[in-house]
Amino acid sequence: MANEFSNVTGFACDSSTGTLVDISGFVNNFSFDGGLELLDDTGLGDSDRTVVAGLGNARNVTINGWLNSTTRAIFAPLAGSATSITKTIELKIAGSDYWTGEAWPENVNLSGGVGTLNTWSCTFRAQSGLTATSVTAVA
Repeated sequence: MANEFSNVTGFACDSSTGTLVDISGFVNNFSFDGGLELLDDTGLGDSDRTVVAGLGNARNVTINGWLNSTTRAIFAPLAGSATSITKTIELKIAGSDYWTGEAWPENVNLSGGVGTLNTWSCTFRAQSGLTATSVTAVA
């Protein structure tokens, strides 16, 4: 089985006009996590800790990339002030493996320096989870 390269992944996010836009070409890294919480139910007579499954954790997508007119229009307003809005996001893991939904943007950062390309980063927290699908939501 062959390992996967970055050319099978992608990312889309609401633009400043609310349209889902593929910004994969301006993204250089992503991570996707979730799972569920484990609750300790170890009893007094137990010799090893035991756990039971709890609730599912919020799905987090941490992503970063290059600043340009498209990505600046999306992320600069989020960095400049607190927001109570969610963004629609779509993470393409591979081929036709998409995760789509509404997520809260947090830890938004814009950065730049002498002799470097300006960058952005953001963590999207999908409190109600993301929906797995085989079809892209990008028009």
